[in-house]
Amino acid sequence: MDSRSNNGRARRVKSKSACITCKIRKVKCDEGRPICHRCKSTGRICDGYGIWGGGESYRHRQCVTGLETSRVVLQPPVSVSVLASGTEEKGFFEWFKCRTAIKLPGSFVSRFWDTLLFQASLDEPAVLHAVLALSSIHKRGAFNADGQTKTDSGPNEQEQFTLKHYVKAISHLQPHFSTKDRASFRVALITCVTFVCIEFLRGHFKTAQVHLQNGLKILVEMQMLSNGNDGILRSKPCLESTDDWIVEAFSRLHLQVELFKHAYQHPCLVLQTAGRETSSIVFHSINEAWQQMGRLLNKVFYLTHQGRQQAVCECESPQDPLLLLEDQQRIRTELARWLEIYEAFKKALQGHRSAQEEKGYQLLYTYHTMASIMADTCLRPSDESAFDFHTDQFILLIRQLAKLWTMASTISPVQALPEDMSRSVIDMGWIPLLYYAAIKCRIHRIRLQAIRLLESTSHREGIWDAKTAACVARKVMELEEKDFYKDVDATDDFSLLSSPRPQDLSLPTLPESYRIRDVEVVLSGDPMDRILLFCKQKQKGIDCRVLISRYNVHFQCWIDERHE
Repeated sequence: MDSRSNNGRARRVKSKSACITCKIRKVKCDEGRPICHRCKSTGRICDGYGIWGGGESYRHRQCVTGLETSRVVLQPPVSVSVLASGTEEKGFFEWFKCRTAIKLPGSFVSRFWDTLLFQASLDEPAVLHAVLALSSIHKRGAFNADGQTKTDSGPNEQEQFTLKHYVKAISHLQPHFSTKDRASFRVALITCVTFVCIEFLRGHFKTAQVHLQNGLKILVEMQMLSNGNDGILRSKPCLESTDDWIVEAFSRLHLQVELFKHAYQHPCLVLQTAGRETSSIVFHSINEAWQQMGRLLNKVFYLTHQGRQQAVCECESPQDPLLLLEDQQRIRTELARWLEIYEAFKKALQGHRSAQEEKGYQLLYTYHTMASIMADTCLRPSDESAFDFHTDQFILLIRQLAKLWTMASTISPVQALPEDMSRSVIDMGWIPLLYYAAIKCRIHRIRLQAIRLLESTSHREGIWDAKTAACVARKVMELEEKDFYKDVDATDDFSLLSSPRPQDLSLPTLPESYRIRDVEVVLSGDPMDRILLFCKQKQKGIDCRVLISRYNVHFQCWIDERHE
């Protein structure tokens, strides 16, 4: 029924979800996607729906290659007074624009960070307040890392600012949860990604994972992900680029959490993004190469999960062993093909690249090396000696990581500071790679070099914290090696950038009975105040999850558990 004004004339009901062109013309919009029919039928250019995509430029954006957009940063509107009216808020928004949004994504370009988050924060109060809270945390960490003196009132005031805007963001989200339309879901998802980042930087790792799981549930509810019964969340092709950027942000966050849990058996949930198989593609940008590497890592995670299920079920295996071997060989072939395509892509690159870009290219090589080791060993989950056949690959990995350390030093000095948020990122970097080498390679020289490289810095990469990873890796090495090498002349004061010598590789092999299986790390407390270290041990012929040690973060000491 039409609403009537006091003079009896019909009053036009405005639609908040109309396209920009129809809003300007003050006419009713049919909200067609990607362009509305009214604009199309009148020969006008449809400017789309703001941060929610669409418009005449939609198809053009979809066709632009990664080479053209690899380093495009779309600037947001200059004025932030639309929502951030206070001077302090403006300052933190500027910090986010100039520092946080550039640093946190890491070595890879993300349209979520350089475009969507800016635009959404200017249109949606929930997103803006979440962004201000994130900026506050990042700025406080950066100033502390710069060596500025902490005062009793400074950090508390900034923490209050963070919490105030965190609470406001949650408050502004409530109407969106009630509305439950597609635009409201997008606001919730963008804010959710920001919340995950906030909690990672605060050291609230458990809360961050809760936010991440809630975001994945919303994606399933929006039917942007299909939830099968096989433990795989499959993304569907999105009509809007906005949805692609959101799914990619969640995919990368979820990937690093799965990598954190990869060393032990757990309920596996893989997020597989849409895309072509490796054999039929050519990389146009480093982001395309990374997206394909992410898909391959997810395939490795899922096959590892199937291998563990097979080992547990034994007689009544849920999977045909031959099919699993075929899947393993298929992944190996795809990894080899990925490397061929990637090297051809790098060779074809023209023009000067910054040190940060070179670091990103090198980082992908190291992930390929780690993924290859994982793929080769994924169907032998209970056999830690399987990694002894990959010494050459571990040597290659540690050399690649040493090269990365050198590259990082040229960008900014690498040093271990008590709290170094200035170097922290949300995406995966080198911490998971160093941790994997330290935990899975039993060559003393290689694993010790990985640990010392971890100890040389003190930043975070999402859920991965360098100090925590180094602490756990050194503890695992000590528990495994015990006094096995006490009568062996092992040189431990080598240069961080040196390669293992032949005599380093000739040390006796650590016996299987000394090795720890299924190393599980639980980050306890919000913020983290304890690290719990579990493993699998045989007790009366049954594999049991056993707590072997706990670390007190405040006192910086391990307390081992005694087991009879």
